[in-house]
Amino acid sequence: MSGLIFCSFKRAAKPYYLESAKQNIYSVEELCYFLQDNIYLLDDNIMTPEFCDWLETEVGAVQLAEKLRRLMEDQQGFRVFCMQIIMDSGYFSKNEMQFLGMRLQKMDHQSNYENRKIKADQLMEKKKYLAAIAEYRSLLLLATDSPSDVRVSGDIWHNMGTAYAQMFCFERAVSCYEQAYELSHRVDSLKSASQAVCFLEDGDRVQSFLQRHHISPEQFAAMKKNLSELEHLTEASSEYGKVLKIARLAQVSPAQAKSEMYLQTDAWKDEYIRYEG
Repeated sequence: MSGLIFCSFKRAAKPYYLESAKQNIYSVEELCYFLQDNIYLLDDNIMTPEFCDWLETEVGAVQLAEKLRRLMEDQQGFRVFCMQIIMDSGYFSKNEMQFLGMRLQKMDHQSNYENRKIKADQLMEKKKYLAAIAEYRSLLLLATDSPSDVRVSGDIWHNMGTAYAQMFCFERAVSCYEQAYELSHRVDSLKSASQAVCFLEDGDRVQSFLQRHHISPEQFAAMKKNLSELEHLTEASSEYGKVLKIARLAQVSPAQAKSEMYLQTDAWKDEYIRYEG
């Protein structure tokens, strides 16, 4: 989809909250834009009278709302419900509608477990880490002892470790990576656990980890050195650049630097809040 899109319906004053995607939408077009790349983040929880009422009263999509109500009365599934929105929106080209139809059909033929795993992965990609962790944990409760489920569970534990590491919760990250390694024996899970351990300040916890995985003090020292070198390489990153700019500003204008520091802190707070969605 490219070019200028004219909205067929008005923009809502009151947004509709997509619970499964952890996101507000303000128009049919915004919903369609979301559907293009995030269809796995939706589920049949959108099939509610409240959603139909929102379409009718907030965005003026009266006919679409009525069609969706009839589909729910006829007990049609999620795929049919979504396709009705896609077809009536006027947003998609014929090829795009066919592509989304095939993707919805694929979801129909996949298990609920598979679809929810993809949903959790997409939440990770969008940096909604807390929401992703919650979804991953619920998936672990559904896993069986079959080899395929054990492998997927290993991947889930690894992804949870990454989510915690991204939020600087290194203690939990280490535990998740270790659980992943125990299940799937992926070398990168042990490597990630070793990297996360380097950020722990608990000496006993570090020593316990090193002994459990037969990592010598020399190897651990080399790991910490490698991480230090990586940190040095990231000094030109955008986040480090912001901090460096404030530090330099403080030398010439402490008051202005203090103001900039508060603004940057608020921005980081907002980013952290988005981890949950």
